[in-house]
Amino acid sequence: MIELKMKIRYKKPEVIVNSLNVDNIDLPKGMEIESRVIGNDEIEIIIKMKIVNANDILTLRNTVDEILLHVKAIQASLNAVS
Repeated sequence: MIELKMKIRYKKPEVIVNSLNVDNIDLPKGMEIESRVIGNDEIEIIIKMKIVNANDILTLRNTVDEILLHVKAIQASLNAVS
C-alpha cells in the first residue's frame, strides 16, 4: 500500500475540499482519497492505493495530476469571482 500526502495552502480551503470530495466517486480498485482542512488555510489530501502491478503506479500518478488540475481550476474560478 502506498500513501501519498499533499498539502496545499489557500485562503478558502473548505471550498476546495468540498469541490474535490464531490469528485471522489468511481475510484480505481484499491484506491482511497481523503481531503480535509487543517487550520485556517491548509488542505491535506491523502491518497492510498494498493499497488498490484506497474500500471497501478501510473494510475496513482494520473490521479495526482488530475487532483492538482482540479485544485488549479477551482482556485482560478474563485479568484475570478473575488
